[in-house]
Amino acid sequence: MSSEVSLDDRDKPSYVRRTLTLVTRAACSQIGLVTLVAVYVLLGAVLFEYLESGPDVQKRSAIQRSREECLKELWAITGQ
Repeated sequence: MSSEVSLDDRDKPSYVRRTLTLVTRAACSQIGLVTLVAVYVLLGAVLFEYLESGPDVQKRSAIQRSREECLKELWAITGQ
């Protein structure tokens, strides 16, 4: 018989509980809290940019089209 302990032989609820305890302790430390706040802010910024970028993109494309049309008209006027 092998004296090695495999993951199957461990008490799974106890292993999960210890892991969650370690993660909770790390998250509640000062470094963990700063990291969580930084991740929260970054995700909020990305989400805000994603949700609010639709109308801006449409406005930019409309402005670009009107500029191109204006340049074509000016070129046609000066080309004669």
